[in-house]
Amino acid sequence: MRKLLIVLLAVPVFFLLIIGLVLFDYIYFPLISSKAEAAAERYLEKKYEEEFIIDESSFSKPLGDDMGTYRIDSHPSKNPKLTVRITVDEDMEPVSDNYLDMKWREELNKLFGPVYKELYGSAEKYSFMVNVSFPPKAYVKYNISNNYKEILKEDHEGIGNIIFANVLLTPSKNMKLQLEKAYNLIQYLKKQELEYFTINIDYFNEKLENEISENDKSLDYSSFLNKHLQNRDYVFNFSYDSRYEGDKQKLEDIKSAKDLEQYLRSL
Repeated sequence: MRKLLIVLLAVPVFFLLIIGLVLFDYIYFPLISSKAEAAAERYLEKKYEEEFIIDESSFSKPLGDDMGTYRIDSHPSKNPKLTVRITVDEDMEPVSDNYLDMKWREELNKLFGPVYKELYGSAEKYSFMVNVSFPPKAYVKYNISNNYKEILKEDHEGIGNIIFANVLLTPSKNMKLQLEKAYNLIQYLKKQELEYFTINIDYFNEKLENEISENDKSLDYSSFLNKHLQNRDYVFNFSYDSRYEGDKQKLEDIKSAKDLEQYLRSL
C-alpha cells in the first residue's frame, strides 16, 4: 500500500516537474531578452563597423530541442527600412545574421524598378518583389562594401533571381501585349546569364485599377496580392535553371511572345 501511494504521488510530481521546466524556458528566457538584444547589437556593430538599432525580439524553443534561440530584428541606423535578422542562442552567443543577403537584395530591387517601369509604365510599392540567391563562395569573397552589381558581374553564373510582379490590366485586356512584355523580361534576364530565374506575374482585372485606395498604394507586393487575390484574371509562370539540359532547350525554344502562351493561365 505504501509503495502504491509513493507511485501515485510520484506521477503527478514528475509531470509537474516537466511542466515547470517547459514554463521556465518560455518565461525566463523571454524575460532576459534584453541581454540577447545587447549581444546582437554588439555583434553586428563589431562585424560591420556601423551602428544598428534593435527593433524587436522573440524567443522560441521547439519541443524536443535542447536549446532555444532568440530571433532579433534590427536595422542599420543609416537605413531604417532595411530589416536585418540575427539569431542568438540561450548562451547569448550570436549564431547568424542576414545583413549581406538583405542589403544585396535591396540593391537588386532598386535596379529592377526601372525595368518594371519601362515595361508597365509605372512602378508602385506593391508592383514587384525580387528575391535572390548567391553561391556559397560569395559570402567569403565579398563583404558589406561590395554591391549587387559587382557580384553579378563576377559571379552571375551562381546567382538566381525570382521575380514576383503584380500587373493591373486595362479594359482592353490585351494579353498578347502582356506576353510581349513577359518575353522582353525573359530576354533581359537571359542576357545576365544567371544560374536560374523564375518569373511569376499576377494579372488583375481592369476593375481593380479604379478601386485601388490610397492604403492599397502603400502596401508591399505580398500584402497587395493577398488582399486582392480574387481580382486576378491571369497568372504567368516561367522558370529556367541552367543546371538542367531540358531547361536550356526550353529557353532556346522561346523565339517570340507567342511561344509563352503555354505559361499563361486563365483563372
